[in-house]
Amino acid sequence: MIMTEADGNSGSRFAKRELLTFLAVLTLLTTAAYLWIFNGGDKQVIPVVLMMYCPGIAAIVTSVICKGNIKGYGWKPGKIRFLIYAYALPLVIAIIAYGACWITGLTEFTTKEVVMYKWARMAGFSLPAPFIAGVLSKMSIGFIFTCLIVFGEEAGWSGFLTPKLLERYSFTTTSLATGVLWSVWHFPAFFYGVYGQGTPLWIALPSFTMVLTGYSFIRSILVLKSKSLWTGVVLHSSGNIILMGMFYEMTVHEGNAAYYVSETGIITGMVCLISAVIFTKFQIIK
Repeated sequence: MIMTEADGNSGSRFAKRELLTFLAVLTLLTTAAYLWIFNGGDKQVIPVVLMMYCPGIAAIVTSVICKGNIKGYGWKPGKIRFLIYAYALPLVIAIIAYGACWITGLTEFTTKEVVMYKWARMAGFSLPAPFIAGVLSKMSIGFIFTCLIVFGEEAGWSGFLTPKLLERYSFTTTSLATGVLWSVWHFPAFFYGVYGQGTPLWIALPSFTMVLTGYSFIRSILVLKSKSLWTGVVLHSSGNIILMGMFYEMTVHEGNAAYYVSETGIITGMVCLISAVIFTKFQIIK
């Protein structure tokens, strides 16, 4: 079938309508969720989980309103190697970022929290558990639980937004736009003090944006090559459980540790961005 210029313009307008609808619905849902959280819901499970599911719900509502097809979200897992990349990359980034801080003395290594993980108890170990048991239990059991929550976000970011933007814009524009939106979407939680590691906003917000923008480039590569939203779910979950969680829990939280590592750390932000540039420029993922 030959597409006419009119058809192309119509398709472009439809894609733009979908994107604008998604942003409008996401804004409404997110505002409602934040209002709930900021009015006593920050200690409750339901409003926090609802917040995490706002992007996915917004994507599905958008597809219903615009008569889109949710089959195109990439529900199949795709090739296993892309899922392995998605799981392993945050681990590599964490080893580099935290390792550099531990070696140079910017931060200190500790096993205190890891040996007391509830995940190790769920795996049948008594607490305090062996250090390796704590690590492996969080990287497996903790990871699976995290996937269940993160799925709500990634149905929107990886299943809808990233593929839709790639239809209209370049890879770089798509990755930057998604990364910035993903970051800004979290900002109210920083302002209200229910997210982050207590670092000043002038450190936390730029560093957090670097982390998520770096992840966004990597996610775009994975989603583009795998055609699966599950690579985004795995990448996001691995980042939360390993880079932002476990490795920070292996770091003494005294002094300015959160200035350097975790989701608010300038070092983790820089390593994420550099990793994204390397993977994008040299197309390491095949």
